[in-house]
Amino acid sequence: MPRYPDSLINLIRERVDLLELIGRQVTLKKQGSSWMGLCPFHNEKTPSFSLHPDKGYKCFGCGEGGDAFAFLMKSKGIGFTEAVEELAAMTGTPLPRSHEAEDPEAIRRRESRRRVLEILSATRDFYQEQLAAPIGSSARHYLEARGLKPETIRRAGLGFAPLGWTRVLDRFGGGDAAGELLEMAGLVVRKDAGEKLYDRFRDRIIFPILDLKGHCVAFGGRLMGPGEPKYLNSPETDVFQKGKLLYGLNDAQIAIQKASGAIVVEGYMDRLALVDHGLENVVATLGTALTTDHLRLLWQRTRKIYFCFDGDSAGEKAAWRALEMVFDGLEADHHASFLFLPKGEDPDQVVRREGAAGFLERIKTGLSPIEFLIRHLGVGLSAHSPEGRAALVHRARPLLSKVKDPLLRELYAETLSQRLQIPTQFAQATTRRPLAETGRIPPRMPPRPVHTPNRRAMAERDHEQALLALVLRYPRFVMEREEELSRLQLENAQLFALLTELIELGHQFKETPEIWPMSRLSSKEMGQWVRTILAAEELAPEMAEREFEGCLTSIHIKALRQERVRLMRQIDLEGDFDNTLIKRCCALKLEEQRVLGDKVV
Repeated sequence: MPRYPDSLINLIRERVDLLELIGRQVTLKKQGSSWMGLCPFHNEKTPSFSLHPDKGYKCFGCGEGGDAFAFLMKSKGIGFTEAVEELAAMTGTPLPRSHEAEDPEAIRRRESRRRVLEILSATRDFYQEQLAAPIGSSARHYLEARGLKPETIRRAGLGFAPLGWTRVLDRFGGGDAAGELLEMAGLVVRKDAGEKLYDRFRDRIIFPILDLKGHCVAFGGRLMGPGEPKYLNSPETDVFQKGKLLYGLNDAQIAIQKASGAIVVEGYMDRLALVDHGLENVVATLGTALTTDHLRLLWQRTRKIYFCFDGDSAGEKAAWRALEMVFDGLEADHHASFLFLPKGEDPDQVVRREGAAGFLERIKTGLSPIEFLIRHLGVGLSAHSPEGRAALVHRARPLLSKVKDPLLRELYAETLSQRLQIPTQFAQATTRRPLAETGRIPPRMPPRPVHTPNRRAMAERDHEQALLALVLRYPRFVMEREEELSRLQLENAQLFALLTELIELGHQFKETPEIWPMSRLSSKEMGQWVRTILAAEELAPEMAEREFEGCLTSIHIKALRQERVRLMRQIDLEGDFDNTLIKRCCALKLEEQRVLGDKVV
């Protein structure tokens, strides 16, 4: 990244008309030697934003202040170097080229990028001309029927790609050079090598996609009638990567800062419908799931994100993907909520029926991340049964463990325990970090002899280790007996961690794997420990079912006996005036006898 000398920075600062620059975004009124206006960086009714064109700006409400570089960086969410380059272009100040930039290959890439951006800009003008021309009457009627105001259409730069195979190609001469450039920009398609080129967008409403500097880098096209695909985007090019851009962010970032929050929707029309009703702090994904780059762009501009998804299965899937992204590295004071609209409806329909106020009221009813997690993972499980609650806890563990802030992670665990009515210590265990992060390396276990599964063997054998050996050799046990395994609280913390990993790994397979993919365990140490367990336990395949049942029974009985001993000690220390603890001990004894009677061991 180039570093420009202080003399050049000062020269650009002197040349910038700060009043003109800030006046593009803020309505300013002269007040003595300064200018006053409503701050663009926070909501206020009384002007507290003060500008001295020869000194800089200062907001006495939120504290923001600085020069032209600071204003551009804050308002556009860009870095200092980008701000220097943009202001240099604005003031006509030439920038020195670095040695790296003068490399022939770098020069070629820069020139290629410039030419692609130029033809994209010219194509945007062409599409806008077509929308305004007689040929665009059907598109204008469509946009009018969708309720978009002319001002919204103009601000969004909407256009129309008419029917025809080579309209864009013909606009630029139709020669090989134009065709090559249009292909680089993703505007034309070559069916096969050597075949003629044809326009990518035909008979579609056109949505220009702008980067954060306001350059047109791609297009989205929507059919006005039946057909597939309903939406079509430009392919990824040197200037466009859909996983790194959000539709409308260049236009919405000031509104996001003022509203102290960003609303994320799924489609172009959803965003424009909300903007049409005065909700400016809205962005849309570009036909792709939310990415880490998308989140980075949003968290840089706000601490609150409101996800709004269609009320269908696709919307649920998109929301779950967003939740996974949100949990990954989540920190304190980052807030997200998830709003699900009525089935079959989208934000466009809801805001036109209920208005901006009604839509904002719905936003307030969105689910928090932990509420959405419990709702989604609880599908197919009974929250009233111990087995169902245990399974939900195990399913939640991978996401909760991703939360970066330790206090927030513990508070989520506390919420989970309250909702499921389970002891807090078990919910806290769900946030155990992977062994590779804790620094704990499982101890090497010495081989143990294999015993015949009778009652004496039950008392001598390490049934927890034997159970893990069975689960490791036969993944079907996890798939078939998940709830029973999820219910277990193993004494050996490392074995418990390994069992948890295997249960979580099992959720990632649609069909039962023949063997576990050991490369997907949390650490190399865990893999080494797996090999140690397998070497220590020699199990005959024909005995696998009986061994598995015996291990489950033994672990269950051991837990019952330990609980009974704990209660008897409590009786000795505290007494039991109402016989509650004694009754509990008797019940545990009866449960132990029932288990032994029901199981063949």
